[in-house]
Amino acid sequence: MNTPGSVLLGWVVLIGAGGGAFYYAKKDINARRRAQELSKTRPPEKLEWWQRIEQDEKASTAKNSSDEASGSGNTTGSSNGSST
Repeated sequence: MNTPGSVLLGWVVLIGAGGGAFYYAKKDINARRRAQELSKTRPPEKLEWWQRIEQDEKASTAKNSSDEASGSGNTTGSSNGSST
């Protein structure tokens, strides 16, 4: 049967292991963030999810309008209207 001492020891070990895992995970995450900032692959500003969606939509509409302006649209059918 579990005694109060063994229950206490189990909780102490569990909290200690969780704290150690948190410490090393946080250390690794911060190291990756620093590496991304040095290699310029991390965006400089932090955006909310809805701000990122707006930014992506603006970028895609700008890309689509530039593709249409350059005439790089895909046409698959004959557009001269003649039949054989």
